[in-house]
Amino acid sequence: MTQLETHFANLRLLLASDIDPKVAELCRAELEHLGDCLAPWGRFLAPVTVATVASMQQLARASSAPVDGLLSAVAETQRVTLLCPDAWINPPSRLALRQTLAHELAHCLLFQRCAPPGREPPVALPTWFREGMAVLASEGAPTAGLWRRLDGRGDLHALAGADASLVGQDARTCYDLAHLLFFRWHDTFGARRLGSLSRQMRAGHPFETAFRVACKLPVEIWLAATIAQVRQGLTDDATLSRSQT
Repeated sequence: MTQLETHFANLRLLLASDIDPKVAELCRAELEHLGDCLAPWGRFLAPVTVATVASMQQLARASSAPVDGLLSAVAETQRVTLLCPDAWINPPSRLALRQTLAHELAHCLLFQRCAPPGREPPVALPTWFREGMAVLASEGAPTAGLWRRLDGRGDLHALAGADASLVGQDARTCYDLAHLLFFRWHDTFGARRLGSLSRQMRAGHPFETAFRVACKLPVEIWLAATIAQVRQGLTDDATLSRSQT
């Protein structure tokens, strides 16, 4: 098993012996970039094994939890498993493959920061927090187009905490909403509160308790207020667009 290391984010990748050559080459060529984009979100506490599988069925079996409709990779606390690029329904560009790997490594980083010592299964985090952090780390800040995609979309509160089944029904909206909500959360509370929340979970507290301690209010109150602001922003944007036509 090949090991790759960079001082950025203390990222250490262990490449499975049968890893797809395209993914192995990407890991070697983009290691510094991956570590650099993840460094603002903390430091890895353990190496991450990167493996590939040849089918979606194998990929689903590689996850310890139900998987959603955007099935191209899964992350555990110390392992990322990707579908071989040639098996994707639409073969990914190099950028898309790199963003996918960065997204899954961001999951590993957050899981490691939040996991009590000795725990291997990923800790329970709500969709908006878990996926929002990974999308923000791998793709950057939300764009104006994201707002337009959310306009008129269902129950945002339900989508924020979506399970795998609901994500599978409307994956793009769930990820867009998570991106926006986590961006707003991090913009308000910052890296120090993320560290505080992670430490609380590492001490064994559930997410809701950790959020209350770190942010000084219940997650339900923050989430309801922020979703209301998002809806108001969508309404204001629609009103502005109509006034300009």
